[in-house]
Amino acid sequence: MAKSGLEGLKIANLFDPDVVILDVRMPDLQGYEVARRLRHEPKFARVPIIFITGQTDLEDKLKAFQSGADDYLVKPFQPEELAARVALQLRRSEELRAYQQLNVQKEPATIIAVHSLRGGVGCTSLAVNLGIGLVNLWGKTTLVFDAVLNAGQVSLMLNASPLHTLNDLADQKETEVDDEMIAEMISRHSSRTDFIAAPPYPTADDAFSDNLIQMLFEKLQYTYDYIVFNTAHDFSNFSIHALNAADRILLVVAPDMASIRAAICSMDIFKKLGYPADKIVPVLNNVYAPAIIKPAQIEKVLKVPLQLVIPHAPNEFNRGINYGQPFVINNPESPVTSIVEDLAFELSNENLKTIPPAVPTAVWNAVNSRKSARK
Repeated sequence: MAKSGLEGLKIANLFDPDVVILDVRMPDLQGYEVARRLRHEPKFARVPIIFITGQTDLEDKLKAFQSGADDYLVKPFQPEELAARVALQLRRSEELRAYQQLNVQKEPATIIAVHSLRGGVGCTSLAVNLGIGLVNLWGKTTLVFDAVLNAGQVSLMLNASPLHTLNDLADQKETEVDDEMIAEMISRHSSRTDFIAAPPYPTADDAFSDNLIQMLFEKLQYTYDYIVFNTAHDFSNFSIHALNAADRILLVVAPDMASIRAAICSMDIFKKLGYPADKIVPVLNNVYAPAIIKPAQIEKVLKVPLQLVIPHAPNEFNRGINYGQPFVINNPESPVTSIVEDLAFELSNENLKTIPPAVPTAVWNAVNSRKSARK
């Protein structure tokens, strides 16, 4: 027990706490600053932190996540609920340690999230084709996770009708979900790309608790080499968890004012969440022809350079939407396919990129041939 933030930091360093419970408002340091200081210490990097707050606004939730929160509880609350949340965080922490010990030789997955606050800019198409591109490039285990709870379309673009979807876990308690349930929820495409389909009908964000989302992501992270999240066009709880987990975020922008304004809002939220600049990969997808707003103008407004420009390619994107034929499979010679394959390489694990594979795939050879030509 500590009566202030500074006292709490001093006590925490005297022993190794299993869980830290933080109030937000304290005499000297706010809880957010205490959490940030704890997270800067390696020994507290994975200690669960539970916030207690009287605020329910998105801004306060973002501050909690930004500072390192694992869970938060709104005042007033019942003591039994706090005790239950502490028990869940303890169990999750212990399971994660045990799981990591069993998988000590397995690196965690490289995670990529595809995001836009505006729909219709090609996020799902890019997520699906990027996932298949990673499989074709490396032959590594890859999962495309459709995290759009209001009826995502990853399964549609893969021409699949899976029996099980993310909805299987809705309203489940973390303790009720086991490895078998997670495995049943995963489907496989003919390209050898695994995917988790979104709920077939809109599902409330609060159907998935923080603890359940964290447990699911952690287990998948040590099951796959690559995970590609297709995120919803919002900053819901599920979306924030996916964005937090990502190593890189593809921020997709179309050449119109509504999309650019949405991208500016996203960049502002990313900053509040404390994401480093190199985590964000701004991508321009020319969904219109001709584009009224030029790339240089978009860069000027966003104040960051575009790292990729995708040309107008309605046939490639429309076949995926209407026929379930991803363009990296249906049209391997397309310029857009080459661009997405090159993007997959650039977003790949650094260790893989530096050492040529023993048996290079045809896509690996093509990507490196294009790299040599550009040089």
